[in-house]
Amino acid sequence: MSRNITPRPIKASGARDAHGRILDPGVGALYVHMHRENGLAHRHYVFKPWQVRVMHVMLSRPMLVLYFIGVVLWGYSWSQAARVPFLQAEITRLTRDSQRLDTLSAALAEVQARYDQVQRMLGAATAEKAGLADSSRRPRDTTRSPAGLGGR
Repeated sequence: MSRNITPRPIKASGARDAHGRILDPGVGALYVHMHRENGLAHRHYVFKPWQVRVMHVMLSRPMLVLYFIGVVLWGYSWSQAARVPFLQAEITRLTRDSQRLDTLSAALAEVQARYDQVQRMLGAATAEKAGLADSSRRPRDTTRSPAGLGGR
């Protein structure tokens, strides 16, 4: 009687197909036993079927992708929030520069008005001098005869 006592090979593509999914919610409760490698300490946990369903959903691939996206967005938001003090300091500096620029613009407008006033005053004096100089240098009228001598 030669009996073959070796088990028949399981035609499965992986451990999942051979033994089922560890977080399959339809199988029932999940028993977890934890033991220390060097010692007598051990723990025993029993997860109820609803807890297994929750873990199944929380550890599914779509949820892991959502977690990753959430961490990336949170990191981006955190980096932007970290920039706020630096941006506020920049705004303060730009506001101060703007106030200085407004003050300088007002001072320049006042100096320009004084300069224009001085130019008008000098221009009027120059015009009066130019008028006197023009009247003294008036060309002679050739239609009248010199020294009242009657015509030609």
